[in-house]
Amino acid sequence: MPVFTCGSGCSTRSGVQGCSDSQVTWEGKVLSTGEYNGYDDSDFYAEVWVEDAGSIKRVVYATTRGWTYHNGATVDATDEVKAAAAAYEAARRAVEVARIEAEEAKAPRKGRTVKVVKGRKVPVGTVAEVFWYGPDRYAGRSVLTGKPHGYRVGLDIDGERVFTNAANVEVVTSEEVAA
Repeated sequence: MPVFTCGSGCSTRSGVQGCSDSQVTWEGKVLSTGEYNGYDDSDFYAEVWVEDAGSIKRVVYATTRGWTYHNGATVDATDEVKAAAAAYEAARRAVEVARIEAEEAKAPRKGRTVKVVKGRKVPVGTVAEVFWYGPDRYAGRSVLTGKPHGYRVGLDIDGERVFTNAANVEVVTSEEVAA
């Protein structure tokens, strides 16, 4: 059974009888169902395949905020819909993995060569190797996640070890260092 909701023409609000104006939507497209629990109320949703957009959409079909007792949804996706949804998710994941890898390549981690691009402690333009990377204990931490607000790097510059904010440096490749 697909997503079904009680239409505006339904006259059975007492809950004794079944809905007299049931609206059926997303037939053959429901991939999964779930519930989002808020502070006081819950929303019930179905994840459905949108053929025209070629993507997955979350559709709320019921809530505890009002009369939705006749509404419901059942997973009924066809094999073709499941295959299309799986391909969409795989492509979306591949894009996200590529974004994370590109972001990680730019992070000033231990052993990488960096160039100082701003700051006052270390001269701008200095190229050095990172010997330490860690949280800035003076920047504080997020109240919600506990993660540090900033990071620092330790640089080895001609045998002298100095520290600066990680935002002050950029990772450079060996070709950029030679230039």
